[in-house]
Amino acid sequence: MKRLFFVILSILLVSSLAAFEKGTVNMGGMISFNSYKIDSDADAVNTFMVMPYGGYFITDNIMAEAILAYNHENSDSYEDPYNGFGFGLGGRYFYNNIYGGVGFKITSEDNGVTDYSAKYLQFKGGYLFNIAKNVYLDLGAVYDMGIGEYGGDLEDFDNEQSDFTIGLGIEVFLERIGSFF
Repeated sequence: MKRLFFVILSILLVSSLAAFEKGTVNMGGMISFNSYKIDSDADAVNTFMVMPYGGYFITDNIMAEAILAYNHENSDSYEDPYNGFGFGLGGRYFYNNIYGGVGFKITSEDNGVTDYSAKYLQFKGGYLFNIAKNVYLDLGAVYDMGIGEYGGDLEDFDNEQSDFTIGLGIEVFLERIGSFF
């Protein structure tokens, strides 16, 4: 039994070594759509999110990344649609096709009545399905946790907002582009 455990552990460790090597560049993005009602008589609220990102592996399996985000939310009951833009920095760790990461994001949001900014800690995880050489389908989840106070029209309020998103995306890994570090 000990030998079997050792063999399985060795295979897992060897297969995880340098799954993505230092110098690899990542380009990808995630999209999501959500529609919900506050109650059965309310108009549906539709939300669409696009989140492109890019990264560079600073060491084997550890990637530094830049994050962009765009959110659009609308409903028949809204006078003006809600639009939000964000950017941030983060990092991800890869173990085979599984990843987890953390980041910091700043957003600017406007719903036609209120214009404000906010800061978030971002936690993410997911699984990459290989669909072609260096191209993966990304099934991932992102949790944004508000921190600090809002800016702009909501500057007197603490940012206690949280958001959980499950999305689907495409990721491309370009091997050994060069060394930036």
